[in-house]
Amino acid sequence: MSAPPQHHDAPPANKPLLAVAVVLLAIPVIALMLVGTYAKDAPRLGPFPFFIWYQLARVFLCSALTFTAHRLVLKARPHRPMNPEGTEFVGGDER
Repeated sequence: MSAPPQHHDAPPANKPLLAVAVVLLAIPVIALMLVGTYAKDAPRLGPFPFFIWYQLARVFLCSALTFTAHRLVLKARPHRPMNPEGTEFVGGDER
């Protein structure tokens, strides 16, 4: 019986980019915990109190921050395809 194939480790991650992604994901959580900053009626935007339009704006802001963090993680942890056995990387740039 042959020995199981040796699997290579994943390429190293870019830790500063991952740290930026963590900060981007933490911003909406921290902002949500600061209730006193948005639990108010004024300023109004048309008939809507501040709380309502702030929460609506948060939906778009959180979506943008999450998307940006996702793209940063993809860039920080590049995928290098391997052969089916997992013994070597496929394609050019061999390290």
